[in-house]
Amino acid sequence: MNYVIKTAKTVNEAVSQALSELNISREDAEIEVIEAESKGLFGLIGSKDATVKVRRKEQTEDILREIFNETETSQPTTYFENNSYSDTESVEDDMMPSGADHLEPVASASKHDTIENAATEFISRIVKELGIEPNVALNWEDDTLNGEILGDEKELGIVIGKRGVTLDSIQYLTGLVVNRHSDAYVRVHLDSSGYRKKREAALVELADKMANKVIRTGHNVKLEPMNAHERKIIHEALQHKDGVITHSEGKDPFRKVIIQKEREY
Repeated sequence: MNYVIKTAKTVNEAVSQALSELNISREDAEIEVIEAESKGLFGLIGSKDATVKVRRKEQTEDILREIFNETETSQPTTYFENNSYSDTESVEDDMMPSGADHLEPVASASKHDTIENAATEFISRIVKELGIEPNVALNWEDDTLNGEILGDEKELGIVIGKRGVTLDSIQYLTGLVVNRHSDAYVRVHLDSSGYRKKREAALVELADKMANKVIRTGHNVKLEPMNAHERKIIHEALQHKDGVITHSEGKDPFRKVIIQKEREY
C-alpha cells in the first residue's frame, strides 16, 4: 500500500494513524491535508474532523530505475535540498537562495565534460521517452549548469507540464544524476521555450493584481501552492509595494504565499 486516507479529530492525530498503518516515519511521508479540523460554532455546532492523505515517498533510486528500467542504481553523491518548512517560518525563508542554509557555495564544479555528457544523456533519454527528438544545449555559470531543451514550442508543452511541474521534475532528477559525477555540488537550472521567464512575468503580474485587490477590499489573499523559487518571486515583487505585506504558510509541497494589508500605525 503506497498511501492511506485517515480521518480523525485533528490533522496530527490523522497523520499519526496513517504513519502507523504505513509503518513509516514522518520524514518518509508525503502528507496532503484534504480537510483541516473545524471546531464549529461554540466548539459544538458544525464541527468537522480532519482528513489527510499520507503517501509513502518514492526513493530516488526507485524513480531512476523505473524511468530507465535499470536493475541497479547506486546512491548518488549529492546534497539534497530540504524543502520542508514549518508553519511559523517567515518570508525570509523563501527569500533565501534555494538550499542556501544547507550548502556551501562552490566556485566551480569538476569534470565539466563528464558532467555535461551525463546531463545530456539523461535529459535526452527522458525527452525521447516523451516522444520528442532530443535537442539539449548546455552552458556553465559558476557552479550552475544551465540547460535548454530546444524544439517546437507546441511539442515541448509536454516537457514543461502544467505550471512547469514536469520541467521541475526533470531538473531535479538531472541534478541527482550529474552530482554522481562530481566531487563538488553542481546546481542545475533547466528551461524550455523560455518558460521560466514567461512564468516569472506571469507571477509578477499576478502578485501586483492580487496586491491591489487586498488594498481595495482589505481582505487577505491566499495564492495557490508554489515551490520556494516561485514564492520568492512573489515576495520580491511586492517587497516595496506600499500597503501590503507577504508571508508564507504551510509545508511543501502545499506551502502558499499570503498577501495581506499592511497595518497602519
